[in-house]
Amino acid sequence: MGFSIFRTAMTVLICIFLLMLFLLPPQYISRFSEEAESLLSAAISHLERGDEAQSLRCCEALAALVSDSMPALERFLNHSDVDSLGAVADAAMRAMRIGDTGTAAQALTEARSILSRLREIELFSWNNLL
Repeated sequence: MGFSIFRTAMTVLICIFLLMLFLLPPQYISRFSEEAESLLSAAISHLERGDEAQSLRCCEALAALVSDSMPALERFLNHSDVDSLGAVADAAMRAMRIGDTGTAAQALTEARSILSRLREIELFSWNNLL
């Protein structure tokens, strides 16, 4: 009798664990990509208007967000994609610091494409299934 209760409890716990394994990472990726996309859009918008100081702040915030989120992202995403996103965010920040707006705009555009690729490949959606 005791073994049957233990087996049932462990089965329920394993099912809950598997369910959380499929639900939590996509939510984390969605939240991260929304924050990063808003920072990217703001940086590009400020750069197009010529407000380099505000664009630099957005680039610094983006680089900090990526570096802070990198350990968690590397748990369930391809390491090379996460590393390339971090490298491009750092490149945009460095380019903005020295005033090279052309390189910064190119790096921000590349960061946007990497972010969209990560979001589309790794997230479960009906569009990916069809």
